[in-house]
Amino acid sequence: MSTHEFDLCVVGAGSAGFAGATTARRLGKRVAFAEGDAQLGGLCILRGCMPSKTELRSAEVAHLARTAGEVGIHVADVTPDVPAVVARKRRIIEGFADYRVEQIKQFPLFRGQPRFTGPRELQIGADTLRAAKFLLAMGSLINVPDIPGLREAGYLTSDDVLELEHPPASFITLGGGPTGCELAQYLRRMGCTVTMLQRSRTVLSQEDEDVGAALGAALEEDGIELRTELAIKRVERTGQRRRVVAQRGREELVFEADEIFMALGRRPNVDGFGLESAGVEFDRRGVKIDEYMRTSNPDIFAAGDITGNNELVHVAVYEGQLAVRNAFGDGMSKANLDLQRARAVFTDPQVAIAGRTERECKARGIEYVASSFPFNDLGKAISANVTAGFAKILAAPDGTMLGVAIVGAEAADLIHEAIALLYFHANVRDVIEMPHLHPTLSEILTYPAEELCERLEGQTHVLVCP
Repeated sequence: MSTHEFDLCVVGAGSAGFAGATTARRLGKRVAFAEGDAQLGGLCILRGCMPSKTELRSAEVAHLARTAGEVGIHVADVTPDVPAVVARKRRIIEGFADYRVEQIKQFPLFRGQPRFTGPRELQIGADTLRAAKFLLAMGSLINVPDIPGLREAGYLTSDDVLELEHPPASFITLGGGPTGCELAQYLRRMGCTVTMLQRSRTVLSQEDEDVGAALGAALEEDGIELRTELAIKRVERTGQRRRVVAQRGREELVFEADEIFMALGRRPNVDGFGLESAGVEFDRRGVKIDEYMRTSNPDIFAAGDITGNNELVHVAVYEGQLAVRNAFGDGMSKANLDLQRARAVFTDPQVAIAGRTERECKARGIEYVASSFPFNDLGKAISANVTAGFAKILAAPDGTMLGVAIVGAEAADLIHEAIALLYFHANVRDVIEMPHLHPTLSEILTYPAEELCERLEGQTHVLVCP
């Protein structure tokens, strides 16, 4: 049994933990990682952002080849080579992971199941780690809901879908969140029949309804059968196939497929770490933190998915850095996630959101005006044959920009202009006064901005929310 002393012990070596560790090292602190026995690298690199976007690109290329005739280019016999797609993903991810592992191993690294034995003491294998401060960054796990028969019938998770070299012919996707939408479209473009079952009225139910409706229409255009406002009653296995029994109103509906893709979110990884012994309050929704990223134990901070908030890599990095600066700095800064919560869904069309949404403005009683402009009326989008979706700007009655939503081609890149405008508290008048090259997709923001300027000059149609 060995005892080791550090300034900071980071529990978890994913994006939040790594950001916190490197920040502490720059501050001159002695830092160690405590990590389980699974592969090093973190969710984003190994099973999340990077592998999924790598495979989504292959699906996009397949779709472009199939639809090339629409722009006068004829491509014959477009056949996805799924084993080659997966092999390419593995090669790319191996490079990312190897580089991250090299960086992690620059720190003292203790492997095994970490478990707190006191407010500033952690047991991991035969080692005891003591530290002045701890950062909890254990990430999240795939959430498996308690649907009768689901476990018995069997299902695939996003981890499994990304490794499928020979996908079965048909899938039922449970859930219409970002991961469900992205990988359902991937499977469809790899040649599978896909039915999506969604509880809410639209996919991406946490976003404004026009956003979810636009993406849902695009998924259906791709050949996905989208069924909404369903309550899943049970799952059954019939031979080698799966059956999902759902209810909509008084009607019972039955869906069958070869496989179920279960995409019903993730949950914080809080079990088995002895957080009770550390005096850290938590539940299945995550570790409880204050606005400074501090837990109920003032010497223990938390960042990333473990908090149950905003499962986004850039948010995890921001929180990890902020938590460490607050742990060791002279003063403490509050977390400001208003712009950090900017997000994207890498479907086709893409979805990107920055700042306030209409849903949020209504819930908070914020006065706003909104204007949208469709891609099918934008010159560059028409010439490039990428006409699905729209761009929407929300502004305060004085014209100050509140939020932007884009559903359309390259939305995840286009949103960065909106982030910059929101960061500098720009007015919609600034958007139309700034030069925008023509013809570009970026021009699309000038059109809702122009309409809002015209409307705000007369102060008409301002939405006053209860």
